[in-house]
Amino acid sequence: MLMTKLKRGLFQRSAPISSPPPAPTAAISAERLIDLMRCFPIGGKLRYFPEHRKDIVLESIVIAYGVNNQLVYSQNDIQIDADDGSLVFLLDDNWMDKVIRDVHQFCLLIPYVAPSQNDLDYVRRAALETGGYLMRGETLTLMSLCNARGVPHVNSTVRKRVLMKEGYYANHAMVVLEVKADTLDHVDQRQQLRLRTNIPVTIKTSETAPDQEGTLVDFSESSLRIRLHDRTEAVADKKGLIATIDLSGSAGPGRAQRFVFAGKLLRRDDDCVVLGLTGRLKHNRFRDMELMDALDLKASLLQHPATEH
Repeated sequence: MLMTKLKRGLFQRSAPISSPPPAPTAAISAERLIDLMRCFPIGGKLRYFPEHRKDIVLESIVIAYGVNNQLVYSQNDIQIDADDGSLVFLLDDNWMDKVIRDVHQFCLLIPYVAPSQNDLDYVRRAALETGGYLMRGETLTLMSLCNARGVPHVNSTVRKRVLMKEGYYANHAMVVLEVKADTLDHVDQRQQLRLRTNIPVTIKTSETAPDQEGTLVDFSESSLRIRLHDRTEAVADKKGLIATIDLSGSAGPGRAQRFVFAGKLLRRDDDCVVLGLTGRLKHNRFRDMELMDALDLKASLLQHPATEH
């Protein structure tokens, strides 16, 4: 059982995790923990992929933290105060502050959800290679979706999979991920090589709105920069946009002929808009953007004669 019985029902804010592994000798620095909590907040979405398999990207949400041997379900239950020039953590435990000065283990709890149809290939491969899906000891790289300063990445190890017996998430299966705090890194999207192109593209504010002509001038794994042929204020007023790239004239055998992406307007300067990619149209519905979608587009753009090499 992952946690002890809650003495005060739903009003108890945290609960201990039973049978923790031996604590390492060195504590995690408070500054690093603050950064981790800022990048991976409770309730925040994240994406993850198995070790050495960046082509398989799955999405989840942070349900709780494990700080040493204590479960914390709300970001509001953590305070960071100065005490004699050093940082301490004050966890609300049964309405009494529990001071933690040395954090030796930091875990994230995410739901264990049955894989979707799109993820079945990964699950089958995981079953063959490791004997299961999100099994104990498996290494995952986590990517935050809640941070503007680049894309935070951190490595983690599956500590256990457990069915919660009591508490806020009773009868729900969870995965406990032990975070390797020293691997936290911020990947600046601007470091991704941008492809400069001159390819026709259409953009519209909704699926039923008229198309507006433009030109794709450059692309990275996360965004499109489009020069509009006619300046339209309607585009600037909409945060959600749809962009269509037709590559039927240059696509080779086995390559996508047409890409339709959903995105959000990041900025507009002069006659150009920058669209952050959030989804791709697949089987008549928009699905969350995945790394393979970005690589598929990049590989196809590289075949186009209007792309600079």
